[in-house]
Amino acid sequence: MEFARLAEALGGERMAVEAGGRSELAPFVLRFGTGPEVHVYPELLEGACVGAVFVVARADAAETPRIVLRAEDAIDRGGKALGINRELQLGDAAFDAAVYVESEAPDALVAQVLAAPAARSAAQALVCGPAGEVQLGEGRVTAKLTAAQLEAPAAATELLASLRALAAAMAVPKDMPTRAELVRRRPVGHIFAIAFAWLVMLALAVVLRPPQVLAWQPVFAGIGIGGLLWMIVCGGLALVLRGAPDSLRWLSICAAAFLLTTPFAGMKLALYANAALDAGPEEALRLPVRVVDRGETRVVIEVEGLVLGQSPTRLHVPMDRVVGTLPKDPVILTLTTRPGALGWAWLVDVRP
Repeated sequence: MEFARLAEALGGERMAVEAGGRSELAPFVLRFGTGPEVHVYPELLEGACVGAVFVVARADAAETPRIVLRAEDAIDRGGKALGINRELQLGDAAFDAAVYVESEAPDALVAQVLAAPAARSAAQALVCGPAGEVQLGEGRVTAKLTAAQLEAPAAATELLASLRALAAAMAVPKDMPTRAELVRRRPVGHIFAIAFAWLVMLALAVVLRPPQVLAWQPVFAGIGIGGLLWMIVCGGLALVLRGAPDSLRWLSICAAAFLLTTPFAGMKLALYANAALDAGPEEALRLPVRVVDRGETRVVIEVEGLVLGQSPTRLHVPMDRVVGTLPKDPVILTLTTRPGALGWAWLVDVRP
């Protein structure tokens, strides 16, 4: 349903449109004989209306912190079962099972806001019905309908009835902390610690240059070690982030971010430790070598017979491990190797 048609269908009174605005997207207000009025605004995405936002003002609740009520899903239940998420339970079995509560406000304050059975019943009808999510606090009660939902004539009417009932039944707690006080109470140290750890992993994954190994198996094994390191990091993140209603969501985001860096950082650390801790003897191999490419920082060579019975092995050798000047034509060169502390043979240097 177009937004202008929604205003006509609900009997809304158009609000003033700013200069340059589109009249067909003008917000409107719904007035009732009793109870608060409802303001309806278009939800825009790239200039197109994709839904409608219904707002009931509660001037006496201007200092109420933000509370989000949404339908509880399997992820929420899983997070609580794992002890990662922590959600306020209000003692109403039907409400607690159907509605998930997210808020930075103290539990006692949230419980006061939703103390009335009528408020919980209206909230449950909204999140399990047309809205999916309701936001309370800061002087407003807000819910949304998508453009597809607006095509059903009864959706807006159902939402309006429950939204007005919730706005009328919700309580305004006394001695509420201001938003500034809540911000001061909110711990943020762990956010900086997580960001720092991610940057360290990124630096290791990008900057660290372990010596060249002579086969792909050590690289794959190193990635496996990096995957184990990622699992350890995820366990630490779970311990750090647990305790909030949205902990599992943030854990998933952080785990995905670390997945981009940690396996590669772990692989490079394993290859670096393999060389740095190596106490084995050096072995000089005289093998046919062809120079494939030369650069300012590395040289690419193909080595015949490095692995018996296999095709030539291509190695990307940093220039700091090249001793002397390598000829362009195929020649016999000396490759100095060591066995590796983890059993992964690695290249010490290449020389004529």
